[in-house]
Amino acid sequence: GTQDQLEAIKGRLTHGEHRQILKAQQMMLRDPDLIQRTEGIIRDQLIGAEWAVSKTVDEIREKLAKVSDEYFRERQFDIAFMGERLITTLGGEEKDTITPPDGAVVVAHDLSPADTAQFSRFKVAGIVTEEGGQTSHTAIIARALQIPAVVGVNDLLNAVDTGDLVIVDGVHGIAHVRPTQAQIDALEVEVERYNAFEQAISKEHALPAQSDDGENIRLRANLALDEENEVARRFGAEGVGLYRTEFMFMNRDTAPSDEEHYRTAKALLQRWAPHPVRVRTFDLGSDKQCPALAMGELEANPAMGLRSMRLALRRREQFLAQLRGLLRAALHGPLQIMLPLISGIEELAAGRAALDEAREQLRELGLPHADEVSVGVMIEVPSAAIVADLMARHVDFMSIGTNDLIQYTLAIDRDNDEVNYLYEPLHPAILRLIKTVCDAGARHEVPVSLCGEMAADPRYTWVLVGLGLRELSMQASAIPVVKNIIRASTLDEMEALANAVLACETAAEARRLVMQEMGMRFPEHLQHAAGVEIGEDEEEPISSVGRVVSE
Repeated sequence: GTQDQLEAIKGRLTHGEHRQILKAQQMMLRDPDLIQRTEGIIRDQLIGAEWAVSKTVDEIREKLAKVSDEYFRERQFDIAFMGERLITTLGGEEKDTITPPDGAVVVAHDLSPADTAQFSRFKVAGIVTEEGGQTSHTAIIARALQIPAVVGVNDLLNAVDTGDLVIVDGVHGIAHVRPTQAQIDALEVEVERYNAFEQAISKEHALPAQSDDGENIRLRANLALDEENEVARRFGAEGVGLYRTEFMFMNRDTAPSDEEHYRTAKALLQRWAPHPVRVRTFDLGSDKQCPALAMGELEANPAMGLRSMRLALRRREQFLAQLRGLLRAALHGPLQIMLPLISGIEELAAGRAALDEAREQLRELGLPHADEVSVGVMIEVPSAAIVADLMARHVDFMSIGTNDLIQYTLAIDRDNDEVNYLYEPLHPAILRLIKTVCDAGARHEVPVSLCGEMAADPRYTWVLVGLGLRELSMQASAIPVVKNIIRASTLDEMEALANAVLACETAAEARRLVMQEMGMRFPEHLQHAAGVEIGEDEEEPISSVGRVVSE
């Protein structure tokens, strides 16, 4: 049946994250609410099983579609695919694989994670779908498999026919249907330029990110998926500056055990030895519903609600399980524990108290563990940045998370089209907060890093180093470009630009200054990154061209 089909596909996959996604669809089939609703419709309305399943799935999808959070809203597509497979099976049909010809572009209303996981970049030229978003499982798997993909294209199926030639521009998020010869020629030129630039800077992969006058800047990787490890190591990352543990909690009905946390962290440490691995404790929020944590009803203002460290302290048993696993893993290498969304000393103290409790539990159990481990905080809210001098007295490191820091400081929702034009990394308030944290770290001899999207943007490299940062953590694909800029620059010129933008009264003035200086010195680097819609710590696939196979 449907369970067997999903199990067969799952068995062909090697990556744990992909297997977890399919396991989640198997769990949906066993969901008591789904079963009871379907049985009730059959009994009350006297209709067939296929129709009853369809009505039940539609009801669940309708509710999920109204949820404001993108990640949770996109789970409606997983429900839909599970229902589609179940209805197909009930009708006596078997659905296993999609087998497009080599070099095909797959065009569909949407693709299930199971279908996407069966594609290989050596067979499929690209994927274009009407549904989905950057956080959908289909998009996650496509990126991991390095398949160029564009998702969320309105009215796609009415615009293309089987056999049409399509350019899938996975860098800029554009699908060119029936392109002109001029567009094809332009693509070929862009790909050649892209490859030539990549090849030129690839010669520095094994070299340190050292400025022309000898200042060392450590470039580390933001990671979430196994595939990113290989890319990050190839590009010369000096360890992991941010490992997101949220994926371990997603798509499952039970929280990860101590043993799962231990094995995951141990494997990372062994892979990255002798470099450090900085693991962020789970950063989940009220609108990012996680069944394993029984998070309850959605909040009216989830960004300001029960999320990150606040949630961890409320779900203490799951938090302690994670801390126990990390303390055990710390015996195998330089593991660093990072606490997210800390607003002040009280929350930091509560997090450290939980760590002490986890350590005592391990002693009572007689399990080997590290007595001492490096502990730090993410600086993501203005209050934490303002009291960074106080924080520095109680931590081993601080890491600035600019994605949230900008949002909270400027009081905007960066996902809201009406106000996201105000999301400005070069706002004077943001620059001053970053400088405040760097200065506090320097006074107390506490290392300060930055792991937000600013670190990956070559426009800001000089400014960040000039403000005092000596460690940047970013998605792996950004490391070569940032490293090349640092190696071609001096600390004096980077500090000069940073001081100049600090003196600006407006973000527009700072932006003009940065673009003038960086555009003149590094035009190719900025052009290489121009127009790229970068997802959090996700490597962008390259562009490709192929003929449509409608699914």
